[in-house]
Amino acid sequence: MKSTFMTDYDHTVGEKLRHFRSISGIEYKRIYDETSWNKKLPDAGEYPYTRGIYKDMYRARLWTRRQQSGFGTPEESNELLKFLFKVGQTGINIDSDIAGKLGLDPDYPLARADVGLQGTSMCTYEDMLALFKDIPIEKISSTLIFPPPSSAVIMSQYLLMADERGIRVHDLSGTIMNCPFTQLVGPTFQANTAFFPIDLALKIGLDLIEYLLKTVPRWNVLNVNSRNIRECGVNAVQEAAFAISLGMDYVRRLLERGLDVDSFGPRIGFFCAVHLDIFEEVAKFRAMRRIWARVMKEMFKAKDERSMRFRCAVQTSSLTFTAQEPMNNIVRAAIQTLTAVLSGVQSVDTTCYDEAYCLPTEKAQKLAIRTQQIIAYETGVTKVVDPLGGSYFLETLTDEMEEKIWEAIKEIEKKGGFIECFKKGIIEQELNEARYKLANELENGDLAIVGVNIFRSEDSASDIELFEHSPDMQKKRIEYSVQYKKRPGRELTYKALKDLYLFTKRGGQGNFVIPIMEAVRSGATLQEICDAMREALDYQIPC
Repeated sequence: MKSTFMTDYDHTVGEKLRHFRSISGIEYKRIYDETSWNKKLPDAGEYPYTRGIYKDMYRARLWTRRQQSGFGTPEESNELLKFLFKVGQTGINIDSDIAGKLGLDPDYPLARADVGLQGTSMCTYEDMLALFKDIPIEKISSTLIFPPPSSAVIMSQYLLMADERGIRVHDLSGTIMNCPFTQLVGPTFQANTAFFPIDLALKIGLDLIEYLLKTVPRWNVLNVNSRNIRECGVNAVQEAAFAISLGMDYVRRLLERGLDVDSFGPRIGFFCAVHLDIFEEVAKFRAMRRIWARVMKEMFKAKDERSMRFRCAVQTSSLTFTAQEPMNNIVRAAIQTLTAVLSGVQSVDTTCYDEAYCLPTEKAQKLAIRTQQIIAYETGVTKVVDPLGGSYFLETLTDEMEEKIWEAIKEIEKKGGFIECFKKGIIEQELNEARYKLANELENGDLAIVGVNIFRSEDSASDIELFEHSPDMQKKRIEYSVQYKKRPGRELTYKALKDLYLFTKRGGQGNFVIPIMEAVRSGATLQEICDAMREALDYQIPC
């Protein structure tokens, strides 16, 4: 095997890095000492939570191991969930296929080719029952990765399932992602507006928040998804600024509804990325904790300390994973997982090494969970709260990151806030510029990727096991969707859909969750519910 990088290597000179900048462009000094940073840190669990949001952190309780999962049919995903729990997963993270996120059923023409490929195919209440069959939802925290309007439909199905099982809402815990701006390929305008009107999606998301606040006391009502933003190619500063700015917009809109900030503050979370620049990533999370705490306390006047805590789930980066020499991704995933733990996050999804090729195999999923378990139980990093705290380098970098994130937030605020910038295309423009910059850095080697643009081998592919869908999976799901809608005795379904249509036509005065839940109870499918609202607004899917 021949390496194209080392052929001209001069052993008398040795290797040297091309620059000493972070991924976000911060120039690192040769050494850091007390002249760089000589402040005093508050304890973990104390405002502004630089060292962690809880006093004892992982000494009291380890983070939740929550692998993102779902593929094919609900029955297949149910078997995967049981496998993941068997090998040590401690929370559920259910992702849907693209159709589910867009409010489409499997038989819709545009959806057919993608059914069940990127996540679980979900369209009916029966699908929800099959997905969670024999899983004790009253004992396990569930994250449901759906944007509005689908989030309201899926949450209604989940609550109906709990009610039919006789489970009290007080015993349910989990998270609904519930953001219409960041759940697809980041906050790209066309991807998030082509299948449902964005203003109505936002209202439904806010309605769902308000409904859950009153009815399901332990459920997290919103996860601001900075992970998908980061995977678009932006840097750590931009990721943090975009996410916090969007979080601020949500808080404003909830306050405008007359809600008290402490009624919803403790139930807002963030879903973030973690990349390979270890110290920059740790500094990013420390800075985000400080900024969010100050925003909630000083700007929005929160009194409850729980409202000020930046609660964060992470998934290690897929953007850094390569199809060339994919076994290298095992190392990348382990480093990123360790970085997340050193950052003090609350939940971790370790991306599987084969995801540059396919959905993860059970073998890869098991290795990802074992990676987390080894870090938790063998490395010793969980035995001390904030083990990197007080490092001259880290604390200086945290201050620099905080300053740069604030600067970026202020620029967004000057232009009307994140949501307004999204609608004007300003966010998309920044994403495109970031993508172009990232591509240039990869091309010229400023951003080194081992096995891709340095130490590249002619034989870079590896013989790895690939995930394979059941050959008739899509056909079965499409046929199921078609036949389901042909069932006799759907008069109550049509009535509920008409009521939802009229509710929307009249301007949606009131909470959308109520008529959506009635439609779910009547047996309406995901797309039938979304179509009733689309039709009321004369909204056509551009296809």
